[in-house]
Amino acid sequence: MRPMKKILPFRVLALSAAVAAATSALAAPAATPLPAQVREVEGVHEYRLPNGLQVLLIPDASKPTVTVNVTYRVGSRFEGYGETGMAHLLEHLMFKSTKHIAQVSTELAKRGMQFNGSTTADRTNYFETFPSDPAQLAWALKTEAERMTQANVIKKDLDSEMTVVRNEMEMGENNPFRILMEKTNSAAFQWHAYGKDTIGARSDVENVNIPHLQAFYRKYYQPDNATLIVAGSFDPARVLGEITHDFSAIPKPTRVIEPTYTVEPVQDGEREVTLRRAGGEQDLYVTYHTPSIASPDMPAFSIIATALGDTPTGRLHKRLVETGKATQAFAWESRHTDPGQFNAGAVLKKDDDLAAAQKIFLDTIEGLKTEPITAEELKRAQLQVDKDYDQLLANPQQLCLSLSESIAGGDWRLLFLQRDRVDAVTLEQVNAVASTWIKPSNRTLGRFIPTDAPDRTPLATRTDPEAALKDFKPRAAVSAGETFDSTPAGLDRRTQLFTLPNGMKLALLPKKSKGGTVEVRFDLHFGALDTLRGKRGAAAAAGIIIGTGTETKTRAQLSDAFSALKTDWELNGGSSWGHSSLTTRRDSLIPALDLLAEAMRKPSFSPEEYEQGKRQTVQGFEQAGEDASAVSGNALARATEHYTIDDPRYTPTFAESIAETQSTKLDDAVAFYRTYWGADHADMAIVGDFDPVQVKAEVTRLFGDWKSSVPFVRIANPLPDAAGLHLVTPLKDKANATVIATLSLKMQDTDADYPALTLAAHVLGGGEFGSRLNARIRQKDGLSYGVGAGLEASPFEPVGALQFYAIFAPQNRAKVQADFDEVLARFVKDGITPTELVEAKQAILAERATARTSDAAVASGWMFKLDQGRTFAWTTDLEARLSALTVDQVDAAIRKWIVPANANWSIAGSFDETK
Repeated sequence: MRPMKKILPFRVLALSAAVAAATSALAAPAATPLPAQVREVEGVHEYRLPNGLQVLLIPDASKPTVTVNVTYRVGSRFEGYGETGMAHLLEHLMFKSTKHIAQVSTELAKRGMQFNGSTTADRTNYFETFPSDPAQLAWALKTEAERMTQANVIKKDLDSEMTVVRNEMEMGENNPFRILMEKTNSAAFQWHAYGKDTIGARSDVENVNIPHLQAFYRKYYQPDNATLIVAGSFDPARVLGEITHDFSAIPKPTRVIEPTYTVEPVQDGEREVTLRRAGGEQDLYVTYHTPSIASPDMPAFSIIATALGDTPTGRLHKRLVETGKATQAFAWESRHTDPGQFNAGAVLKKDDDLAAAQKIFLDTIEGLKTEPITAEELKRAQLQVDKDYDQLLANPQQLCLSLSESIAGGDWRLLFLQRDRVDAVTLEQVNAVASTWIKPSNRTLGRFIPTDAPDRTPLATRTDPEAALKDFKPRAAVSAGETFDSTPAGLDRRTQLFTLPNGMKLALLPKKSKGGTVEVRFDLHFGALDTLRGKRGAAAAAGIIIGTGTETKTRAQLSDAFSALKTDWELNGGSSWGHSSLTTRRDSLIPALDLLAEAMRKPSFSPEEYEQGKRQTVQGFEQAGEDASAVSGNALARATEHYTIDDPRYTPTFAESIAETQSTKLDDAVAFYRTYWGADHADMAIVGDFDPVQVKAEVTRLFGDWKSSVPFVRIANPLPDAAGLHLVTPLKDKANATVIATLSLKMQDTDADYPALTLAAHVLGGGEFGSRLNARIRQKDGLSYGVGAGLEASPFEPVGALQFYAIFAPQNRAKVQADFDEVLARFVKDGITPTELVEAKQAILAERATARTSDAAVASGWMFKLDQGRTFAWTTDLEARLSALTVDQVDAAIRKWIVPANANWSIAGSFDETK
């Protein structure tokens, strides 16, 4: 069973981004005096240009990619009255035009860069990741220097993007927990801007004043208010020279950014918000005021969050979820520049007793004073934080992005200081913090209660980062990995392939990875069409119970054992498959594999865990029944597939899934597991830092004799015969609608036209900002935050589909459909242009090259290739065929395969069908 994931700890508004290919070489800049290094901490090198720009260089040759990140110290808390959402709206416009670039997003996409931007209350950041190439890196640095002060920020760009942001706002309106957080936070902060949601008020976004937005840009987008980070495989001296050349040309501004000074008063009583909307769940959310990110009290909140909110060991999980009072429970701290928040939440089924759950919820959280955090809980939380930092420091891109939060807090070194403080915090300190801050008078969930002697928290003020860092001692930098050839040929050359005695296939790719990390992916295949008939509920039940304990370990003990090994793990299953994965390190790989084998081969089948899992599953189906995307997809599948209800390929309604889950017994799950689960038709791939001889022997010992009791025969999936359907499913009270469409294709990925149609699908909708659909529906007409298309084709049989999707405001339904129809008709009629051909090739090949630099992606890729009977040589051949395509070949494939009238459309949302 997949461990439950927490709700996002704070709202980050991100501009969707695309991937595309490399650019031509750029000449190196003329020699410029380089700045002296300010400091170096654990492999992070800091420099400062005369104009105030802070530069962090994080060289890492272990992965052939580079991430360029610019963080501006401005977010929604800097907005004035009537200007809410301005920081986020400006983030969107930074992907529009500049003085010398007609469309930044399109140029990024052309060069095959993964890119994004995000806005929080305290900062805005932009980044791009791409295969290591000096010319690409030089272009990225020049582009970031260009949009730092030369973005146009004009009304034409604003007019189209404002409606896109509004659609993003509508998308968030469909999430009941997110809206509950927004409303509750606004009650928690009466004066400070943290009470405003980062996306802003709808009226402010719709009526934003362009001169004010331009002034906001000119004030905050300046070198003395920014940090530039470059992380990955690059020549530090060359890059520092390019940065100095490109950014030193920007003068230091004469304006002064006034410090913000609003301090939220001490809360003197409980507050409560009630939100009533349509939805498939009940939610509880509570927040307490806390000190700022640099405060010595902050590490204690990390411990408290784990002790309360961890699954499955947390107190809220045990008292709410395990007892059937809720389906999920979680807790987290929000780290802000100014005093922030400690939060907790719970999700309940629609018919659960909300009042009873709320009492347990608050009693557990605020009972920390009489039931303090234990030494065991402290150790567990410290292990989890230590594991998370190990993985973060081994990942240049994630380290680069995480530093943005610390930069916003006042100093990038706070990232490392927080780690050390968590490691050093004592039980007495943790419980003192809990007693001081987590109390009823500091709570926002409930009602105001007058009292003669209020028990108030201290007044929280900002902590000086310099003072906090006075005694900070950096640790040694994470060990570097090797320079690795991640081309298909390089992957094949380094990989060892084996077949174990039971028939299981194993791929081992040993390499020196940064931090000694290892990725493991493991898929089981079992059953056949006839033997799986009528077993869907039992198969799902086996997936619910697997991973929730072993014959010798409870679920909590199993979770603690993986945490002690600093290992992230996953284990789940379905009607004809089982899946597991590990993310670990060299010294933990063997014991982690042993632990995984115990979880997979010796499950405990706990009745209590099974009932808990069933409730969570039912709640998930209830919520899906209110989600526009899930509803439209379910309706489309049911309308185009024709199977009997006992067929494992049958798509049940959400109501049928709920009934099936509730009626299936634990004995059914046990019987299915014992009959079907086995590794005789399994594929495992391991990539990273390990001894292949030792690991092969261990995998053989653990899984080489594990066999299913029934034969495995891959189940065929015939091509749907439906065409031209237009389905509409009404939902109540939804501000965002979804359309999904499929055009069935009798195509296998070995078909001669597959590379051409892959390229065509990219031009049509896969290139994000560079695609036809995005250019029309998002950028020109401003109707959708997310729109696109993609191609799927089976490696086993001629079954494929061209798929389309978009989200939009319900009132724009007719416009969105008309845009789809017009773009598709013109695409078939005109085909693609020579420029689109070149750019799509570059984009697709760069995206694939970037993906192969990820050990996790390579492990998954090998697992799939083992199942398909292929190696990465197949990828080499596919990419060669794609590279050789001509415009005429792609156009011929478009006209042969794409028949818009045959597409099946499914729309779900709140529509007025009387109009």
